[in-house]
Amino acid sequence: MITALIAVAGTLLGSIVTHYFQRASAHRAIRQSFSERLRQDRLSAYNAFAAAAIEYRHHQIERWHRLRQDPGAELNSRSEAFSQKAALKTEFLRVKLLSDDSRLHRLADEAIEAIRGIQRTGVAACDAEEHEQRYLAATAAIDAFVQYAANDVQTLPAVNAKAVGSASQ
Repeated sequence: MITALIAVAGTLLGSIVTHYFQRASAHRAIRQSFSERLRQDRLSAYNAFAAAAIEYRHHQIERWHRLRQDPGAELNSRSEAFSQKAALKTEFLRVKLLSDDSRLHRLADEAIEAIRGIQRTGVAACDAEEHEQRYLAATAAIDAFVQYAANDVQTLPAVNAKAVGSASQ
């Protein structure tokens, strides 16, 4: 009789321990999956932001040259500039949704403002040397964002296990 009770207790204990370890393993797998998915989404968002920033910078450079050749071309180029900036701001919002890193947000905002400074409407036209300086500042701002974002996606993020656990329930 005692042997049977020990066997039943051992079976129950083994079952409880197995359940605990399987549950812990499942939560770990969920956290890892969530962490990897977030990393992939951030990589995509950071890449899209950088691509939109480069496109906006390119447009601002072209716009500066067009306006130097024909000061009356402002109305034609303004609409396209707004579209390029809107695309960049959309990607910035995506970055904000995927990351709560205030330094990353600040670097992205600085890149947008530096690019915008290449050709500002209503501001006295700058000479070629000042234009080159603005271009270099915009390029440096984009590079600073990319370098900081690269560090974010190349390191393992700390995932809030509580948030992941509640999402899986």
